Amino acid sequence: MIDLSQETLLPILDVKQLFPVSKPTLRRWTASGKLETIRMGSRVFTSREALQRMARHGPQQPHQPPLSLTRRQKQRQAHLKKVHEELAELMGPDD
Repeated sequence: MIDLSQETLLPILDVKQLFPVSKPTLRRWTASGKLETIRMGSRVFTSREALQRMARHGPQQPHQPPLSLTRRQKQRQAHLKKVHEELAELMGPDD
């Protein structure tokens, strides 16, 4: 987790200046939780320390889900939950 009081923030797109990676790769790293990020308004940041942690743990580290979901992702989750509840109600008990 990024500690705002201790870590040096870096706009996510500036990572491309430090490493030869594409925007889709940055999106995958962020979405999978491999690269820790923090959102401030519409801007997304990571930290130099988060990049170091990612490099230190490598690809073997289990990916953690992102800490915060977008509004659209929350809406999708709520919709899916409702659909599952409705299906369970229609299907009845699993006896």
